[in-house]
Amino acid sequence: MSRCTFTNCTKLLGNFFVLFVFLVVSFIYINVIQLYLTHIEDIPNLNLKIISFLSVFHILIFMFLWSFFKAMLTDPGMVPPLWGFYMGDAETKRRRYCLMCHVFKPERCHHCSACNRCVLNMDHHCPWLNNCVGFFNRKFFILVLFYVLNCLYIAVVVLSKPAYGNLLYIIHTRDLHAYSEAVLIGAFLLSALLSVMLTLFMKFHIKLILTNSTTIEQMDKKAVNRIGIYNKGTWRNWIQVFGQNPWLWLLPMTGATGKQIGDGVVWNNETRTSIDELPPNESKPANIAKPSPSIPIRNEPSASSKIVLSPPLSKIRRDSPPDERVEVKVSPSHETKRNIFESASSTSTRDQMLSDRAYKIPI
Repeated sequence: MSRCTFTNCTKLLGNFFVLFVFLVVSFIYINVIQLYLTHIEDIPNLNLKIISFLSVFHILIFMFLWSFFKAMLTDPGMVPPLWGFYMGDAETKRRRYCLMCHVFKPERCHHCSACNRCVLNMDHHCPWLNNCVGFFNRKFFILVLFYVLNCLYIAVVVLSKPAYGNLLYIIHTRDLHAYSEAVLIGAFLLSALLSVMLTLFMKFHIKLILTNSTTIEQMDKKAVNRIGIYNKGTWRNWIQVFGQNPWLWLLPMTGATGKQIGDGVVWNNETRTSIDELPPNESKPANIAKPSPSIPIRNEPSASSKIVLSPPLSKIRRDSPPDERVEVKVSPSHETKRNIFESASSTSTRDQMLSDRAYKIPI
């Protein structure tokens, strides 16, 4: 099977997942609305409360649908053709090359096999949205979870008492044809199950946002040591995804500073850890090797001595006989310094310019 065929199959399968989401939401919605519409005439004193409740419930449904379509139709982030990488970059060796898209991938960019493309700051591929969750639609994905959870919480509260009554009715009467009662019980159980699962799921993703991390980075064993290097603090991590305007945090909009901060390509990896936040064993400076004591010159340099710069010796060399010939190889830098010393006109001048690492070799 070619890659194009696989991509088309995953996209087609993703459409079924999207359809399944709408079927589940419609099933729960119809049971909640039908329950209230059938009893609204029986409780005339509660009409205003019921109308208020239905208004809030429909607003949440509308916000869920708005966020869902924004998350599904928004491009999560495509690698720009000219994103600032060139072959002379000092970090060339650290760049990753995508063999499928034939582009160099920026930091935190990954290739999605389902979408057959590279996604900036990719978190994961969501089959329920039939789209990847990346840098530019991550806010909409969180809003989808937020609004669907509020709808599910309301459904659980509303359907709990009628579902319990229907369950007792079926147990006592053993009526196997009580389809409407069984459907309402199923709607309650489905709402309760989804609310628990999605609560844990949203809690996980909120934690990722507050630490400026992604699902892929949490699951990648090779990137364990890099987790946290993008953390800029809770507040800065939050506004990076939801924007700087708090009034737009709950709206699936990006205009008027509701846009994400950054472009998903360049990441500032400045660490915010001060020395006071480090553990005691890491706050102390590393042990720096102390310079070894210089070897004193045994005798005053004379006309029969040649001054040579050398690292300190582990032990004092033996005294050479005056008539012994010693061949010393001097590096160019040391040769220059030696010429400076030898050009001194007097012994006192040479003594002043003599470094602590100099010793004499009789010639």
